[in-house]
Amino acid sequence: MSKLIYADLERCIDCRACEVACQREHNGSNPQSQIPNPKSNIWVVLVEDRFAVPLSCRHCEKAPCVAACYTEALIPAGDGTISFDATKCTGCGLCLFACPFGVIGFDGSSKVMYKCDLCAERLAERKPPACVITCPTQALSYGEYETFTQEAKRRAALAMVRAMAPSSDKGSSPIVLGVRR
Repeated sequence: MSKLIYADLERCIDCRACEVACQREHNGSNPQSQIPNPKSNIWVVLVEDRFAVPLSCRHCEKAPCVAACYTEALIPAGDGTISFDATKCTGCGLCLFACPFGVIGFDGSSKVMYKCDLCAERLAERKPPACVITCPTQALSYGEYETFTQEAKRRAALAMVRAMAPSSDKGSSPIVLGVRR
């Protein structure tokens, strides 16, 4: 997959604006909507009362949910996303149990599953997903996988350099890759 949503856990403040944006994008603001309580396709989970973790479909290259779906309601698209056809879904929940990230939901009123589609309509208009543009701290980003991996490497290298900086109060020399200079 070339593009994805990246979550910077150091920036997420558990405001849940991404959840509201997702609800609004998926019929929440549509007066013709038949959904009484629109669902969000992204969830912010608070871990140990201090770590806010935004979770949504990872659009896996070898998606276990697709393999588990015997009705072919989950469809790998050419752009690397996994799309969902609710008309084919029986609500059996096999995809839900197959997903290693637990990011597929079940709508009890319509008896079908639901998941993130990266705001397919917005992407078709060359706009980023609603959750990304709504995040007030820019904890969510949408872009190329390689860009995010390069940034992660840069951050890791910076952390190593900062850890190696000599400490004036300790009077010791820095450790470089586990070898004392």
